Amino acid sequence: PEEEAAVDLAARMAERWYARLSRLLRHELSLRQPIILYAAHPHFQQTNAIQGEIGEGTGGVTEMFKRRVILPFAGGLAETDHVLGHELVHAFQYDISASEDVEGRPTGPGILSLPLWFVEGMAEYLSLGPVDANTAMWVRDATSRESMPTIKKLSDPDFFPYRYGHAFWAYVAGRWGDSAV
Repeated sequence: PEEEAAVDLAARMAERWYARLSRLLRHELSLRQPIILYAAHPHFQQTNAIQGEIGEGTGGVTEMFKRRVILPFAGGLAETDHVLGHELVHAFQYDISASEDVEGRPTGPGILSLPLWFVEGMAEYLSLGPVDANTAMWVRDATSRESMPTIKKLSDPDFFPYRYGHAFWAYVAGRWGDSAV
Protein backbone atom coordinates (compact mmCIF):
# COMPACT_ATOMS: atom_id res chain seq x y z
CA PRO A 1 0.00 0.00 0.00
CA GLU A 2 2.83 2.46 0.73
CA GLU A 3 4.07 2.11 -2.86
CA GLU A 4 0.67 2.52 -4.54
CA ALA A 5 1.40 6.05 -5.79
CA ALA A 6 4.72 4.92 -7.29
CA VAL A 7 3.03 1.99 -9.04
CA ASP A 8 0.37 4.29 -10.50
CA LEU A 9 3.07 6.64 -11.74
CA ALA A 10 5.09 3.80 -13.29
CA ALA A 11 1.93 2.47 -14.97
CA ARG A 12 1.31 5.87 -16.58
CA MET A 13 4.95 6.00 -17.73
CA ALA A 14 4.68 2.47 -19.19
CA GLU A 15 1.45 3.31 -21.05
CA ARG A 16 3.06 6.44 -22.48
CA TRP A 17 6.14 4.49 -23.58
CA TYR A 18 4.01 1.75 -25.09
CA ALA A 19 1.98 4.23 -27.16
CA ARG A 20 5.11 6.03 -28.34
CA LEU A 21 7.10 2.89 -29.22
CA SER A 22 4.12 1.21 -30.84
CA ARG A 23 3.62 4.22 -33.10
CA LEU A 24 7.34 4.64 -33.83
CA LEU A 25 7.99 0.96 -34.56
CA ARG A 26 4.58 0.41 -36.17
CA HIS A 27 4.01 -2.66 -34.04
CA GLU A 28 1.61 -3.79 -31.32
CA LEU A 29 2.98 -6.31 -28.83
CA SER A 30 1.47 -9.76 -29.35
CA LEU A 31 0.90 -10.31 -25.61
CA ARG A 32 0.33 -8.19 -22.51
CA GLN A 33 3.63 -6.86 -21.19
CA PRO A 34 4.27 -7.88 -17.57
CA ILE A 35 6.28 -5.38 -15.54
CA ILE A 36 7.74 -6.27 -12.15
CA LEU A 37 8.55 -3.10 -10.25
CA TYR A 38 10.56 -3.02 -7.03
CA ALA A 39 10.42 -0.17 -4.52
CA ALA A 40 14.21 0.24 -4.48
CA HIS A 41 17.39 -1.14 -6.05
CA PRO A 42 18.33 -3.37 -3.06
CA HIS A 43 14.96 -5.12 -3.40
CA PHE A 44 15.54 -5.52 -7.14
CA GLN A 45 18.98 -7.04 -6.49
CA GLN A 46 17.35 -9.70 -4.29
CA THR A 47 14.76 -10.75 -6.90
CA ASN A 48 14.29 -14.40 -7.69
CA ALA A 49 12.38 -13.56 -10.87
CA ILE A 50 15.59 -14.00 -12.88
CA GLN A 51 18.62 -16.20 -12.54
CA GLY A 52 22.00 -14.81 -11.63
CA GLU A 53 23.32 -11.93 -9.66
CA ILE A 54 22.21 -8.37 -10.36
CA GLY A 55 24.94 -5.77 -10.00
CA GLU A 56 24.59 -2.25 -8.68
CA GLY A 57 24.92 -0.81 -12.17
CA THR A 58 22.02 -2.80 -13.62
CA GLY A 59 19.03 -0.51 -14.04
CA GLY A 60 16.57 -3.11 -15.29
CA VAL A 61 16.18 -6.37 -17.17
CA THR A 62 13.86 -7.62 -19.89
CA GLU A 63 13.67 -11.40 -19.91
CA MET A 64 14.15 -13.04 -23.25
CA PHE A 65 11.58 -15.84 -23.05
CA LYS A 66 9.08 -14.83 -20.37
CA ARG A 67 9.32 -11.27 -21.67
CA ARG A 68 8.93 -9.69 -18.26
CA VAL A 69 10.37 -6.23 -17.65
CA ILE A 70 11.93 -6.15 -14.18
CA LEU A 71 13.25 -2.94 -12.64
CA PRO A 72 13.46 -0.94 -9.44
CA PHE A 73 11.91 2.44 -8.90
CA ALA A 74 15.01 4.64 -9.16
CA GLY A 75 15.88 7.63 -7.02
CA GLY A 76 14.67 10.06 -9.66
CA LEU A 77 11.62 9.90 -11.90
CA ALA A 78 13.69 10.71 -14.98
CA GLU A 79 15.93 7.68 -14.40
CA THR A 80 12.97 5.37 -13.78
CA ASP A 81 11.31 6.70 -16.94
CA HIS A 82 14.49 6.17 -18.98
CA VAL A 83 15.06 2.61 -17.73
CA LEU A 84 11.41 1.69 -18.24
CA GLY A 85 11.52 3.05 -21.80
CA HIS A 86 14.82 1.27 -22.50
CA GLU A 87 13.47 -2.06 -21.26
CA LEU A 88 10.21 -1.66 -23.20
CA VAL A 89 12.27 -1.14 -26.36
CA HIS A 90 13.76 -4.58 -25.64
CA ALA A 91 10.24 -6.00 -25.20
CA PHE A 92 9.38 -4.69 -28.68
CA GLN A 93 12.66 -5.99 -30.11
CA TYR A 94 11.97 -9.47 -28.76
CA ASP A 95 8.37 -9.43 -29.99
CA ILE A 96 9.18 -8.11 -33.46
CA SER A 97 12.02 -10.60 -33.95
CA ALA A 98 10.26 -13.64 -32.43
CA SER A 99 11.06 -16.83 -34.33
CA GLU A 100 8.96 -19.95 -34.75
CA ASP A 101 9.71 -23.42 -36.05
CA VAL A 102 7.75 -25.01 -38.94
CA GLU A 103 5.04 -26.11 -36.50
CA GLY A 104 4.58 -22.60 -35.07
CA ARG A 105 6.36 -23.21 -31.75
CA PRO A 106 8.51 -20.35 -30.46
CA THR A 107 12.22 -20.96 -30.89
CA GLY A 108 13.46 -17.72 -29.36
CA PRO A 109 14.04 -14.16 -30.35
CA GLY A 110 15.87 -13.60 -33.62
CA ILE A 111 17.37 -10.49 -32.09
CA LEU A 112 20.07 -12.71 -30.58
CA SER A 113 21.77 -12.74 -33.98
CA LEU A 114 22.35 -8.98 -33.81
CA PRO A 115 25.36 -7.46 -32.03
CA LEU A 116 24.87 -6.17 -28.49
CA TRP A 117 25.89 -2.61 -29.46
CA PHE A 118 23.12 -2.58 -32.08
CA VAL A 119 20.41 -3.83 -29.69
CA GLU A 120 21.45 -1.74 -26.67
CA GLY A 121 22.22 1.30 -28.82
CA MET A 122 18.72 1.19 -30.29
CA ALA A 123 17.20 0.95 -26.81
CA GLU A 124 19.27 3.92 -25.66
CA TYR A 125 18.47 5.95 -28.77
CA LEU A 126 14.72 5.35 -28.51
CA SER A 127 14.62 5.96 -24.74
CA LEU A 128 16.96 8.98 -24.58
CA GLY A 129 16.62 10.56 -28.00
CA PRO A 130 19.44 11.56 -30.34
CA VAL A 131 21.35 13.78 -27.91
CA ASP A 132 22.65 12.56 -24.55
CA ALA A 133 25.37 14.25 -22.49
CA ASN A 134 26.82 10.92 -21.32
CA THR A 135 27.13 9.56 -24.87
CA ALA A 136 28.59 12.86 -26.06
CA MET A 137 31.22 12.66 -23.30
CA TRP A 138 32.22 9.12 -24.37
CA VAL A 139 32.47 10.13 -28.03
CA ARG A 140 34.46 13.31 -27.25
CA ASP A 141 36.84 11.31 -25.07
CA ALA A 142 37.34 8.60 -27.69
CA THR A 143 37.83 11.20 -30.40
CA SER A 144 40.36 13.18 -28.38
CA ARG A 145 42.36 9.99 -27.79
CA GLU A 146 41.94 8.97 -31.44
CA SER A 147 40.33 5.72 -30.28
CA MET A 148 36.84 6.02 -31.75
CA PRO A 149 35.88 2.46 -32.70
CA THR A 150 34.98 1.45 -36.22
CA ILE A 151 31.73 -0.46 -36.72
CA LYS A 152 33.74 -3.69 -36.99
CA LYS A 153 35.39 -2.95 -33.62
CA LEU A 154 32.09 -2.21 -31.83
CA SER A 155 31.61 -5.90 -31.02
CA ASP A 156 34.88 -5.86 -29.09
CA PRO A 157 34.02 -5.97 -25.35
CA ASP A 158 36.49 -3.12 -24.77
CA PHE A 159 33.89 -0.76 -26.26
CA PHE A 160 30.81 -0.01 -24.15
CA PRO A 161 27.81 -1.12 -26.28
CA TYR A 162 25.31 1.31 -24.75
CA ARG A 163 27.20 4.54 -25.46
CA TYR A 164 28.78 3.66 -28.80
CA GLY A 165 25.60 1.94 -29.98
CA HIS A 166 23.63 5.06 -29.05
CA ALA A 167 26.09 7.21 -30.98
CA PHE A 168 25.73 4.91 -34.01
CA TRP A 169 21.93 5.14 -33.97
CA ALA A 170 22.02 8.92 -33.48
CA TYR A 171 24.39 9.26 -36.42
CA VAL A 172 22.35 7.02 -38.73
CA ALA A 173 19.04 8.65 -37.81
CA GLY A 174 20.52 12.13 -38.20
CA ARG A 175 22.13 11.22 -41.49
CA TRP A 176 18.86 10.05 -43.01
CA GLY A 177 16.71 12.73 -41.40
CA ASP A 178 14.72 10.65 -38.90
CA SER A 179 12.84 13.17 -36.81
CA ALA A 180 10.60 10.57 -35.15
CA VAL A 181 12.51 10.64 -31.86
